[in-house]
Amino acid sequence: YPEDATFIEGVEFELRIPKAFKGSEASVAWSVYSSVTPAPSAELLDYEAELIATQTLPARVSMNLVLPMIERHGIQGGPFASLIPSVASADRFPLVFKLSPVGKGFNPSMEAAEFKLTVRPILGNEGGISISVHFPEGEEHGAPSIFVDDKLIQDESSVILAKKGARVLRISAEGYREEVVTIAVEPGRVVPVSVALTPNAPFIVFQAPDGTVVTLDGKPLAKEDLDGLAVEPGEHTLAFKIGDYSMTRKLMALRGKTYQVILSVELEIDTAP
Repeated sequence: YPEDATFIEGVEFELRIPKAFKGSEASVAWSVYSSVTPAPSAELLDYEAELIATQTLPARVSMNLVLPMIERHGIQGGPFASLIPSVASADRFPLVFKLSPVGKGFNPSMEAAEFKLTVRPILGNEGGISISVHFPEGEEHGAPSIFVDDKLIQDESSVILAKKGARVLRISAEGYREEVVTIAVEPGRVVPVSVALTPNAPFIVFQAPDGTVVTLDGKPLAKEDLDGLAVEPGEHTLAFKIGDYSMTRKLMALRGKTYQVILSVELEIDTAP
């Protein structure tokens, strides 16, 4: 039984039947046992176990058996895979798959033939999301709120189970900007998501003619600051100077708001007859 079977619904046995047994498949039976004791070892030959199912080999070149591992599973049998009507939960492991002769008349080629058995897990249609939220160093913050497809996640520290496909994550915290991330969830895979939240400070964007000197609270702003600047909440003094013309305004900046500050200079010339 795997250490982490979160996404596993069952186990599949795929058996390749040698050509030497063509037409004589009914002379060999397969069996699946559970609760094997003692623990399987190359040095031991005798075991006690519970029989789950047994049947003779089908008249095909290969055989697929599916054994569920959980009660509520979505596994279905079909023409190429037979569903064993039992559930082998964790307390019934380990399992043993056994081939036994049930007929006579084995020829040398049959005795020397090798069966190839492949065992693989069957994954459900769920995957996982592991979210880590980071805040700026030294900044105070409360617990983040995490939503997956608008459903609030109660415990963000654990792996979040989600159906396969595109999932929308929303992460927010008081005083910080909300982040929205779209991720693709794959069955049986945990997708790590790292989100860095930025303080939801007021944001000021300036527009002014070339050559305008802009100051904020008495400090001149660089040209790149005019494209957008985060400021502390509260009252700020904005000053503009272009040539001999100057203007000063007060601005009360509120958290979460974006302000467009536009300085326009117009010149009108009217004519009369």
